[in-house]
Amino acid sequence: MKGHTQTWAKVNAPVDTGVRGIVEALSLFPSLETVESCQGGDNSGPWVCFRYGCYWEHPWRDLADFVLGYMAPELAKMVGDAANVRIQTTPSGTIFGELSIRPEAVPSVEAALRELLREFTGDPRHNSECCGDTSDTSRRHCLAYKDHRP
Repeated sequence: MKGHTQTWAKVNAPVDTGVRGIVEALSLFPSLETVESCQGGDNSGPWVCFRYGCYWEHPWRDLADFVLGYMAPELAKMVGDAANVRIQTTPSGTIFGELSIRPEAVPSVEAALRELLREFTGDPRHNSECCGDTSDTSRRHCLAYKDHRP
């Protein structure tokens, strides 16, 4: 919102029982906001849609860096094709990430997400307050993290 400083707050929301652990794990990532989820049905597995970073300022940049530069490749190393992470654009122009999971792999994907979270938040180059702090120092720190990740 223009003119007001934004900060992140985690909120409670009802979700399907079968996807609860995945939503909870994703919601622990700083600057990640889950927006929609479903536990799946007879012919489909669970999925969760999310936004990441300063989506109100630049809807695709932080999301693309997080999904393509970190989450998707790291999750693939851990669970293979049991999970798929992609970036979607709706007809209205909304950009979001989507994690879809094979039904039998929900527990292993949840465990992998929690492990990724430990690695992600343990990296001193990551600044989870990038969007809430518009100072030059904060922005430089955030960009340095993005540009020099292993």
